[in-house]
Amino acid sequence: MNRGSVAGPMSDVPAELGRALSNPSRGAGALVAPSRVEGASAAPIPGPTSRSGGGYRSVLRNRRFLLYQVSAIFSSTGYAVYAISIPWIAYLNSGSFLVVGLVLFLEIGIYACTFLAAPLVDRAADKRVVFLIGYPIQAVAAVVLAFSAAHGELHLPLLFVLVAVLSVAWDFEWAVFQVAPRLLLPKDELFAGQGLGSALGAGVQVGGYTAGAGLILVSGAVGSGFLYAALLVAATLLAAIVPLRGGPASEHDYLAGFVEGWRYLGTPEGRPLLQLGLLGAISGFFSVAPAVLITLDANRSFSDPGLAYGLLFTSFVIGGVAVDLLLGHFNPRHRVGAVIVGSLSLSALALFLTGVIPPSLPLAAGTWFLAGAGLSAYLAGSGTFLLGYVPENRLARVSSNLYVFRGAAGAAGALVVGVLASELVPRSVALIVALVFGVAALASLLLPAIRTFSF
Repeated sequence: MNRGSVAGPMSDVPAELGRALSNPSRGAGALVAPSRVEGASAAPIPGPTSRSGGGYRSVLRNRRFLLYQVSAIFSSTGYAVYAISIPWIAYLNSGSFLVVGLVLFLEIGIYACTFLAAPLVDRAADKRVVFLIGYPIQAVAAVVLAFSAAHGELHLPLLFVLVAVLSVAWDFEWAVFQVAPRLLLPKDELFAGQGLGSALGAGVQVGGYTAGAGLILVSGAVGSGFLYAALLVAATLLAAIVPLRGGPASEHDYLAGFVEGWRYLGTPEGRPLLQLGLLGAISGFFSVAPAVLITLDANRSFSDPGLAYGLLFTSFVIGGVAVDLLLGHFNPRHRVGAVIVGSLSLSALALFLTGVIPPSLPLAAGTWFLAGAGLSAYLAGSGTFLLGYVPENRLARVSSNLYVFRGAAGAAGALVVGVLASELVPRSVALIVALVFGVAALASLLLPAIRTFSF
């Protein structure tokens, strides 16, 4: 269910093969970021300048980025509490994994519509206004969710409405997350920013999953809504003091900006991005599978489902944090293709192992750690690549347009995995999901542009 890290990219997500994008110093055929995009204004938009040394040290001296990260940590921790609780709430209110799939289908389906919000985000002079409006709306929805669940009034139609409200607000906020690191960091520090974001948020985010699991035990996940609301209020207060000003989109109205965001994908430098979109559709078909598989394993394989659910989710997120830190240290901006291929291969292997290991909590936690590492590396590699490659004044639109591929596939996959979880044993579901990720890993090897991605 998660769309990415607090550092920026919240999804998976390159570029002309010819003269305009080739960089002789990096080898023939490398796909690298252009200095200016066809159709952009003649003067490049100034961005953050590189500081000597780069890496974590420079990022730690960037006060604006650190304040942004703290705000993002609160919001992403709130989402962690929500993510671990909403499948459980849906299951407790219905007793059906099909309903769990429907709830996830609604959420992921709405995320696929982020491209409708992105032109407005690209046009905003100060993009923090999106947080100042969206977070409070989500906080109110979270309180209603908790209050109605506590009083036994959370009927399915109300649950669907609240999930829709929370998801629509995330559409706008996610579009800002795609742009913010580019506004605050130079390109050479984007992987370090990604890693630092995970490091800063690790304890708090794991605490969010742990708190969500604990609240499931104590209050049947009712308390998670109140905690989610409190974290969003804190995120709002911090977001208010971090300006996110960037160059405005060159288009002056919504429709023109909307069309230009899609037209870019048909240009020579944007066309290879479609290969990344195709890869996102394949890997994204079962993007909600971890949430469903962990719910399935906890209920059918262990004597204490609540404890197992919290432990497996926590292992999953720790694996993601660990790999983000490694990527931030090594800064593989010139080898993004290798990161994508390797991460999808690891994801397929780990998901396969979740289906064949015996019902042991330590073994299950280890395999979900590997799954979290693989999936997070894929999101970090593809998402950070987009941050470094796509021009800032159309970044929200291009990222959101590419998410349509993954989001639409993920919405359909949520229904499929819900049906599979209702009809098959956990082992069979895990093997089917692993097979799809194996196909994605193979596709990343066969698609010619993917292997040469760099920025």
